[in-house]
Amino acid sequence: MPIPNPKPKETEEEYVSRCIGEIYDEYGQEQSAAICYNTYRKSEGMSGDRLVMSKLNQINKYKGINLAEDGDPCWEGYEQYGMKNVDGREVPNCIPIAE
Repeated sequence: MPIPNPKPKETEEEYVSRCIGEIYDEYGQEQSAAICYNTYRKSEGMSGDRLVMSKLNQINKYKGINLAEDGDPCWEGYEQYGMKNVDGREVPNCIPIAE
């Protein structure tokens, strides 16, 4: 399946959500997110160090959260502990499972 392109005036959050939904079955959660964020940021003219730092910030912000609409809201090895607000969006608060 081809990677969708960002639509005019589509925010990063809107595009990534739509993009992951379209390519999730083929690439899985982590790879889909990386592809979608990279595609959006390249369309906005980001490259090099700015792109790497932006991706690292995004990984840390959503660490442990499964952004796909279906299934468990947390990655393997994480469990949901309520909800939290990230960039105006309510997302699961996924924390590492204590052993």
